[in-house]
Amino acid sequence: MLPRLLKWIPETAIGFAMIGLTGFFIDIGVLTLLHGALDLPYALAVTLGYGTASVANFFLNRWLNFQMHGNIAKQSGRQAVVAISNYVIWILGFSTVLETIGVQYQVSRIISACVEGIYLYVMMRIWVFPAREQLELVAREGRPALEPAEDDRLAS
Repeated sequence: MLPRLLKWIPETAIGFAMIGLTGFFIDIGVLTLLHGALDLPYALAVTLGYGTASVANFFLNRWLNFQMHGNIAKQSGRQAVVAISNYVIWILGFSTVLETIGVQYQVSRIISACVEGIYLYVMMRIWVFPAREQLELVAREGRPALEPAEDDRLAS
């Protein structure tokens, strides 16, 4: 339960941020190893770092944060669309523009990560793991419903 001062923040947003931070460390670690130490081209290193972190992020959010079960093919397909669009727009596009204009490559990646975090959370909450699908699954399987998070009650 969140302190009163933080009640306006959806609980899944806090979980997403914690998981996202873990994914970001994976991403920046792979980027630093591949581009900084092994001198791979920036775009390739960003792609491999992001891909690794994206897969970890999907499974951790599915399991720990949104607590979804069931149709993993549908969810992973949606996640692939979100991940690819995020990659093209924010990761490769925006961070490469920043790096090209002279922003240090790790700083470029950190700036783009702040923007992409908002984009990814919104897309996961409303499209990849929508609350209505979780409620339908619980009803179908006869499982006891999880206590809905604040953002789930607002989405209903």
